[in-house]
Amino acid sequence: MQELQFNVRRVNDVEVIEMTGAIDALAFTAFSATLVRLMEEATPCIVLECSQVSYIGSAQLKGLIDFAHRAQARGGDVKCVGLPQTIQQVANLIAMGDLIEFYDDLPQALRSF
Repeated sequence: MQELQFNVRRVNDVEVIEMTGAIDALAFTAFSATLVRLMEEATPCIVLECSQVSYIGSAQLKGLIDFAHRAQARGGDVKCVGLPQTIQQVANLIAMGDLIEFYDDLPQALRSF
């Protein structure tokens, strides 16, 4: 598995996190620190660009859904772009009805805020 690498950039009022590699327990620890920092913003609007993500563990999917809930409670959201269909299906099962929003491309996700 390729180690997770990510880059944060701002597009208008949205933080876009471009990710490459695998999101396992070890990688999620460092990645979640970035998400916590972004959650401290007034209205956390975050897009996770996942088209180059090869793997996300189920516990890490649950963690991402939890971050989306925290952002929604503060008037923002966390949305995913380019997540492989198989990972989307697992995420929807883990979410148990609290669906995280998935988009095919970045402009579409940015317009959704």
